[in-house]
Amino acid sequence: MKTQLFALSVLSAASCAVQAQSSVTVYGVLDSYLELASAGAGTVTRVSSGGAMGSRFGFRGTEDLGSGLKANFILEAGILMDTGASTGTATIPTSTVPTGAAYMFQRLATVGLSGDFGAVNIGRQYTPHFGTMAAFDPAGFTMSGALNYYAGPGVGINGGSLSDATTRRDNSIQYTTPTWGGFKANLFYAFGESTGAGGQPKSTGNTLNIAAGYSSSTLSAQASYMTEKTIYIVGNTDKYTVLAASYDFGVVKPSAIFVRRRGDMAGAPALDAYQIGASAPVGVGKLIATYGQLKNKTTANSDSKAIGVRYDYPLSKRTTIYGGATRISNQANAGYTISGGGGSSPGLALSAVGQSPKSVYAGIAHMF
Repeated sequence: MKTQLFALSVLSAASCAVQAQSSVTVYGVLDSYLELASAGAGTVTRVSSGGAMGSRFGFRGTEDLGSGLKANFILEAGILMDTGASTGTATIPTSTVPTGAAYMFQRLATVGLSGDFGAVNIGRQYTPHFGTMAAFDPAGFTMSGALNYYAGPGVGINGGSLSDATTRRDNSIQYTTPTWGGFKANLFYAFGESTGAGGQPKSTGNTLNIAAGYSSSTLSAQASYMTEKTIYIVGNTDKYTVLAASYDFGVVKPSAIFVRRRGDMAGAPALDAYQIGASAPVGVGKLIATYGQLKNKTTANSDSKAIGVRYDYPLSKRTTIYGGATRISNQANAGYTISGGGGSSPGLALSAVGQSPKSVYAGIAHMF
């Protein structure tokens, strides 16, 4: 009997030790808003999703392997709060996922190791290109973030087609360095997994992205350079450069982002985009304002300007209400439109190219 009790106590202690070394967290964001909008022909009142944060749910886990080494994973799916639908379908024809198949975890699906050496993650994940822009946008690449409107999937500074979208990439490996005196860097590579069928080079879809930045209590700056062997023009390489900086004065935090996209074959657009923005504490909440432009160097009358303001008011640490207004001014051959963050409902459908959409909106975001 004593032997049995001893064995049970040992097993119980071992179980507690395993639980202490491992953890899995269920988390998410539920964000929905009401907007009154115009896209060129009349107005529409609609409920949409992802106004201040992309709606999502996910699982995040870690296991302590000892000596500072940890195993980590993230599985994250997008939700459209206005319909309850999930977000994302596979669009990359060279991917091992069949074109048109639904993603179970469209936003993130990674597993990796972290420790004193930094972190290595494998799977579907954000590019440093996108991460640099989003980190320095006071609106977080959601409603009223001017640059967000020029970075829809396969649009503007986010690829030449849905297959070339640069927010996230499948089949990727990313190394993140430790932080040394405020400095950190990322090395990212995604495999297009092309077999060479149909005359496509085997390098089609391959993406290389390097980013480095510095952050202190007041000053932050980051640069990113990415190359992608494109699908929308076979044999072309698109090159993206991002420069971003911000400074926190306490009473206001201004920021600036510059993005350049260039291809090396005829038909590849040459685009420059920039955004200046700021956030400031007002009462218990935060006031956000941005202004941005996209310059099309290859097609005449295809430039665009955007402006947005938003106020975020926290009701608690997990619940925020918000409201704002935003507008895009497109030239005759530009067709950019207003949309929320990643995993949001589709943007306003323009009645015609060259129309200038605008929106007034209010919503709520709850984190769990």
